[in-house]
Amino acid sequence: MVTFRPMEAPATVDLLRQAKAGSPDALNRLYERCAGRLLSYIRLRMGQPLRARLESRDILQATFLKSLTHLDQLEGSETGSLMAWLARIAENEIRDRADFEGRQRRDAAREVPIDDDAAFRASAHSALSEVILDEEALQLERALEALSPAHREIILLRKFEELSFAEIGGRLGKSEDACRMLLARAMTALTLKLSETAG
Repeated sequence: MVTFRPMEAPATVDLLRQAKAGSPDALNRLYERCAGRLLSYIRLRMGQPLRARLESRDILQATFLKSLTHLDQLEGSETGSLMAWLARIAENEIRDRADFEGRQRRDAAREVPIDDDAAFRASAHSALSEVILDEEALQLERALEALSPAHREIILLRKFEELSFAEIGGRLGKSEDACRMLLARAMTALTLKLSETAG
């Protein structure tokens, strides 16, 4: 049985409020709460070819750093979409890095170094130090990569980005009911893949 625990907990609202008020401890705890899950999401979105050229932990660090500068954009009422917000930042970072790599560093001036601000670097580093990809996380990642693109995408959108079926339907051009059925099939396929690797 595959279970995905929602990243959000009652304390998330309080942590976000404290982080926005300038508490480094709250910020670190908030990032530690989602770092492992976000790293898995990043690795899956990158895929094997891009992971061979780019370091997924660098994308994670850049995502945290960029979220720090825009933390005020996440309203208190939006904490339920914190993971989706971080996932969008990560996707933009992946796309930017991939584009940059594709241009063979022709325009090196456009690359934004992530080590310029010592305070940001320290906050992100503290969260990153807590990220450990254990065997269970790697097993899940391998199983997800073995799924069809449609099954992998619906799981990423629903279970990682935590989008509603209406939002997923808008992205995929499908009805909510079709998205629900696709997710059910995808979760069944994922469960089978995980049982194969565990056996």
